[in-house]
Amino acid sequence: MTAYPAPPPRNIRLETPHHIVRTAERADATERWCKWLLDPVAARRLNARPFEFTMDQLRKYIDGFDRSTSHLLGIFEKDSGLIVGIRSIYVDYRQKEFFDNILIGEVQARGKHARAESTDVILPFFFEELDLESSRCTILTDNAHMLEIVARKGWVHERTDMKPSAAGGHMIEIRHYRLVRDTWRRKMRERAEGSPND
Repeated sequence: MTAYPAPPPRNIRLETPHHIVRTAERADATERWCKWLLDPVAARRLNARPFEFTMDQLRKYIDGFDRSTSHLLGIFEKDSGLIVGIRSIYVDYRQKEFFDNILIGEVQARGKHARAESTDVILPFFFEELDLESSRCTILTDNAHMLEIVARKGWVHERTDMKPSAAGGHMIEIRHYRLVRDTWRRKMRERAEGSPND
Protein backbone atom coordinates (compact mmCIF):
# COMPACT_ATOMS: atom_id res chain seq x y z
CA MET A 1 0.00 0.00 0.00
CA THR A 2 1.35 3.40 -0.96
CA ALA A 3 1.95 5.75 1.98
CA TYR A 4 0.59 9.28 1.85
CA PRO A 5 2.59 11.22 4.43
CA ALA A 6 1.09 14.48 5.61
CA PRO A 7 3.24 17.56 5.00
CA PRO A 8 4.85 19.38 7.92
CA PRO A 9 2.62 21.74 9.89
CA ARG A 10 2.36 25.21 8.40
CA ASN A 11 0.66 28.49 9.14
CA ILE A 12 -1.62 29.93 6.48
CA ARG A 13 -2.17 33.62 5.86
CA LEU A 14 -4.38 34.86 3.01
CA GLU A 15 -5.65 38.34 2.25
CA THR A 16 -8.94 39.56 0.78
CA PRO A 17 -10.16 43.13 0.14
CA HIS A 18 -11.77 43.32 3.60
CA HIS A 19 -10.27 40.46 5.62
CA ILE A 20 -7.20 38.54 6.68
CA VAL A 21 -7.78 34.79 6.66
CA ARG A 22 -5.12 33.08 8.72
CA THR A 23 -4.31 30.18 11.03
CA ALA A 24 -6.06 30.76 14.36
CA GLU A 25 -3.87 30.95 17.45
CA ARG A 26 -4.64 30.45 21.14
CA ALA A 27 -4.23 34.20 21.60
CA ASP A 28 -7.16 34.76 19.21
CA ALA A 29 -9.63 33.24 21.68
CA THR A 30 -12.05 35.92 22.88
CA GLU A 31 -15.15 36.11 25.04
CA ARG A 32 -17.12 37.11 21.94
CA TRP A 33 -16.00 33.98 20.10
CA CYS A 34 -16.96 31.89 23.14
CA LYS A 35 -20.55 33.11 22.74
CA TRP A 36 -21.02 32.52 19.00
CA LEU A 37 -23.00 29.29 19.42
CA LEU A 38 -25.39 30.90 21.86
CA ASP A 39 -26.96 32.35 18.72
CA PRO A 40 -29.73 29.92 17.73
CA VAL A 41 -29.20 30.56 14.00
CA ALA A 42 -25.51 29.62 14.20
CA ALA A 43 -26.22 26.59 16.37
CA ARG A 44 -28.96 25.40 14.04
CA ARG A 45 -26.77 25.69 10.94
CA LEU A 46 -24.28 23.37 12.67
CA ASN A 47 -27.03 21.12 14.07
CA ALA A 48 -25.81 21.87 17.58
CA ARG A 49 -27.53 22.91 20.76
CA PRO A 50 -26.83 26.53 21.69
CA PHE A 51 -23.94 26.64 24.14
CA GLU A 52 -21.07 28.82 25.30
CA PHE A 53 -17.42 27.79 25.27
CA THR A 54 -15.26 28.55 28.25
CA MET A 55 -11.97 30.21 27.32
CA ASP A 56 -10.17 26.98 28.24
CA GLN A 57 -12.47 24.92 26.01
CA LEU A 58 -11.99 27.32 23.12
CA ARG A 59 -8.20 27.25 23.44
CA LYS A 60 -8.27 23.44 23.52
CA TYR A 61 -10.43 23.48 20.39
CA ILE A 62 -7.87 25.70 18.64
CA ASP A 63 -5.05 23.42 19.79
CA GLY A 64 -6.84 20.41 18.28
CA PHE A 65 -5.91 21.43 14.72
CA ASP A 66 -2.52 20.10 13.62
CA ARG A 67 -2.04 22.63 10.75
CA SER A 68 -1.27 19.78 8.37
CA THR A 69 -4.29 17.51 7.98
CA SER A 70 -6.56 19.94 9.83
CA HIS A 71 -6.59 23.73 9.72
CA LEU A 72 -8.56 26.25 11.74
CA LEU A 73 -8.55 29.56 9.88
CA GLY A 74 -9.87 32.73 11.44
CA ILE A 75 -11.54 35.41 9.33
CA PHE A 76 -10.41 38.79 10.69
CA GLU A 77 -11.70 42.21 9.67
CA LYS A 78 -8.88 44.35 8.35
CA ASP A 79 -10.24 47.57 9.80
CA SER A 80 -10.96 46.41 13.34
CA GLY A 81 -8.92 43.20 13.70
CA LEU A 82 -12.09 41.49 14.99
CA ILE A 83 -12.41 37.78 14.28
CA VAL A 84 -15.84 37.41 12.66
CA GLY A 85 -15.78 33.78 11.57
CA ILE A 86 -13.80 30.60 11.13
CA ARG A 87 -13.17 27.95 8.50
CA SER A 88 -12.33 24.45 9.79
CA ILE A 89 -10.72 22.43 7.02
CA TYR A 90 -9.79 18.75 7.06
CA VAL A 91 -7.44 17.40 4.39
CA ASP A 92 -7.33 13.83 3.07
CA TYR A 93 -4.05 13.63 1.16
CA ARG A 94 -4.73 10.06 0.02
CA GLN A 95 -7.93 11.16 -1.74
CA LYS A 96 -6.47 14.60 -2.56
CA GLU A 97 -9.52 16.36 -1.17
CA PHE A 98 -10.51 18.64 1.68
CA PHE A 99 -13.66 19.07 3.73
CA ASP A 100 -14.54 22.70 4.44
CA ASN A 101 -16.80 24.02 7.21
CA ILE A 102 -17.62 27.69 7.71
CA LEU A 103 -19.15 29.64 10.57
CA ILE A 104 -19.66 33.39 10.49
CA GLY A 105 -20.09 33.94 14.21
CA GLU A 106 -20.50 37.70 14.37
CA VAL A 107 -24.10 38.44 13.40
CA GLN A 108 -23.31 41.83 11.83
CA ALA A 109 -20.78 40.15 9.50
CA ARG A 110 -23.30 37.76 7.94
CA GLY A 111 -24.52 38.41 4.44
CA LYS A 112 -21.58 40.70 3.71
CA HIS A 113 -18.03 39.87 2.60
CA ALA A 114 -16.71 37.31 5.08
CA ARG A 115 -18.03 34.10 3.56
CA ALA A 116 -17.55 34.97 -0.10
CA GLU A 117 -14.14 36.61 0.26
CA SER A 118 -12.72 33.83 2.42
CA THR A 119 -13.95 31.27 -0.12
CA ASP A 120 -12.27 33.22 -2.92
CA VAL A 121 -8.84 32.79 -1.30
CA ILE A 122 -9.25 29.39 0.34
CA LEU A 123 -10.20 27.48 -2.82
CA PRO A 124 -7.17 28.68 -4.82
CA PHE A 125 -4.86 27.91 -1.91
CA PHE A 126 -6.07 24.36 -1.35
CA PHE A 127 -6.60 23.52 -5.03
CA GLU A 128 -3.43 25.08 -6.42
CA GLU A 129 -0.93 25.59 -3.59
CA LEU A 130 -1.63 22.21 -1.97
CA ASP A 131 -2.52 20.51 -5.29
CA LEU A 132 -5.77 18.99 -4.03
CA GLU A 133 -8.36 17.84 -6.54
CA SER A 134 -11.73 18.17 -4.83
CA SER A 135 -13.54 19.84 -1.95
CA ARG A 136 -16.50 18.63 0.07
CA CYS A 137 -19.07 20.34 2.26
CA THR A 138 -22.45 19.70 3.87
CA ILE A 139 -25.48 21.98 3.95
CA LEU A 140 -28.82 21.69 5.71
CA THR A 141 -31.58 21.18 3.14
CA ASP A 142 -33.56 24.16 4.42
CA ASN A 143 -30.65 26.56 3.86
CA ALA A 144 -31.98 27.70 0.48
CA HIS A 145 -29.50 30.56 0.13
CA MET A 146 -26.43 28.32 0.39
CA LEU A 147 -28.01 25.64 -1.79
CA GLU A 148 -28.44 28.22 -4.55
CA ILE A 149 -24.85 29.40 -4.19
CA VAL A 150 -23.25 25.94 -4.39
CA ALA A 151 -25.39 24.99 -7.39
CA ARG A 152 -24.30 28.14 -9.20
CA LYS A 153 -20.65 27.55 -8.33
CA GLY A 154 -20.59 24.03 -9.77
CA TRP A 155 -20.82 21.90 -6.63
CA VAL A 156 -22.47 18.51 -7.23
CA HIS A 157 -25.02 17.05 -4.82
CA GLU A 158 -23.86 13.51 -4.05
CA ARG A 159 -26.21 12.30 -1.34
CA THR A 160 -28.59 13.33 1.44
CA ASP A 161 -28.43 11.97 4.99
CA MET A 162 -31.04 12.11 7.72
CA LYS A 163 -29.85 12.95 11.22
CA PRO A 164 -31.62 13.67 14.49
CA SER A 165 -31.96 17.38 15.15
CA ALA A 166 -29.80 18.59 18.03
CA ALA A 167 -32.86 20.56 19.11
CA GLY A 168 -34.77 17.28 19.46
CA GLY A 169 -38.12 16.11 18.20
CA HIS A 170 -37.47 15.52 14.51
CA MET A 171 -35.02 14.46 11.83
CA ILE A 172 -33.19 16.88 9.55
CA GLU A 173 -31.80 16.49 6.04
CA ILE A 174 -28.11 17.16 5.40
CA ARG A 175 -26.92 17.37 1.81
CA HIS A 176 -23.37 16.40 0.85
CA TYR A 177 -21.71 18.32 -1.99
CA ARG A 178 -18.45 17.94 -3.90
CA LEU A 179 -16.58 20.42 -6.09
CA VAL A 180 -13.80 19.18 -8.36
CA ARG A 181 -10.84 21.34 -9.25
CA ASP A 182 -11.47 21.29 -13.00
CA THR A 183 -14.99 22.63 -12.49
CA TRP A 184 -13.69 25.31 -10.14
CA ARG A 185 -11.06 26.35 -12.70
CA ARG A 186 -13.71 26.58 -15.41
CA LYS A 187 -15.93 28.70 -13.19
CA MET A 188 -12.99 31.00 -12.44
CA ARG A 189 -12.34 31.44 -16.18
CA GLU A 190 -16.01 32.26 -16.75
CA ARG A 191 -15.92 34.71 -13.87
CA ALA A 192 -12.83 36.43 -15.26
CA GLU A 193 -14.56 36.71 -18.63
CA GLY A 194 -17.64 38.22 -17.01
CA SER A 195 -20.01 35.31 -17.54
CA PRO A 196 -23.57 36.24 -16.50
CA ASN A 197 -23.92 32.79 -14.91
CA ASP A 198 -21.32 33.47 -12.21
